[in-house]
Amino acid sequence: MSLFSRLRDAFLPRSTKAPERPTRIDPMPMEMAGLPPFNLQVADMMRYDPQVRIGLGARNGLLMSAEVEVTGEQPEMVRFVQAQWDRIWGTAGHQLLRAKLFGFQPFEVVYRLADRGEFAGLIEFQQLLDRPANSVRLLVSGEEPVGFVLQASGQRKLAGDSSSEQSLLAPRALVATFDAECGNPYGCALLARAYPAWYEKWMEGGVKQTLRLRMMKDAYIGDIVWYPPDRKIHLLNGKEVSWRDIAREVVETRMSGGALTLPLLRDKDGHKLIDYSPPQGVTGITSIFMWKKDIDLEIWKALEVPPEIIQAASTGSGFSGRWIPFVVALSACHLELAELIRCVDRDILRPLTRLNFATQPRYDIRPKS
Repeated sequence: MSLFSRLRDAFLPRSTKAPERPTRIDPMPMEMAGLPPFNLQVADMMRYDPQVRIGLGARNGLLMSAEVEVTGEQPEMVRFVQAQWDRIWGTAGHQLLRAKLFGFQPFEVVYRLADRGEFAGLIEFQQLLDRPANSVRLLVSGEEPVGFVLQASGQRKLAGDSSSEQSLLAPRALVATFDAECGNPYGCALLARAYPAWYEKWMEGGVKQTLRLRMMKDAYIGDIVWYPPDRKIHLLNGKEVSWRDIAREVVETRMSGGALTLPLLRDKDGHKLIDYSPPQGVTGITSIFMWKKDIDLEIWKALEVPPEIIQAASTGSGFSGRWIPFVVALSACHLELAELIRCVDRDILRPLTRLNFATQPRYDIRPKS
């Protein structure tokens, strides 16, 4: 044993503890006081709300033009990393942006052997295959995800049965997260912040139901038809029809938008036997529409998209008073991009660089402001 080896063993003794294997963990439950628990199924339903889609589209529109800067001591490695990121963002950027919907988004990564260009003969990125978040459990080592376990769709897992599962580790697996903090590898869903406003909009007795009832009140409800219950009409064909059926026909005609025809019949005292009272207007219609408008704006604000950068200005110039809200939106997008870069660099770029250049990657990648 050489002198250097003895000194190394004396000052840096070898660890006898076996390295920890990645362990499976379940997502952290997200519950809010007074509301049903937020889960992946709720997040999937929220995506169909027009206000949610507009807010997400505004964020994604700002992010799609984002750029990164790669620096390092080896120009060839820097150019390779920059080319790989440009390809990932150009072909799969829209997939990576889905991470904010659920807090995380798992992908299976496909590679190929470059056969032309500057990096011919090297292994490079080809495409991302997104996997359903509700069928995945992450594998973590320490506080970092290193892959995931995917349960085959349509198969029900039995106790102790792992035949229906597929384990993927980086670099074959990519786990993109959003707002992952405090050691939570599953991140925090952006839609969870908009969940209270969305629930108030669609819940039983919420904005949409109240507005629907108000429109029905204006269109149909409120008519009163007076008829004699003890009399009938004798038709020419000898058939008898009760005045109740006639009144129902009058109401149905009113609902269809048709004209009303009522006979003018009076009793011996001169009182009307048949009468019609039209519906009366109900005040408060403006407040109901304002309620819906306020809820829609709350959804945008929860998605970190200030309404000022989407809505047209009613006074002043087009950009009057919008600089600060725009900076708020850009800051939120910058943080999202920085986290996506960290995830892609951890699971794809550094393993790929280590494989192709057979050395420890020495570069820095950061988002441009």
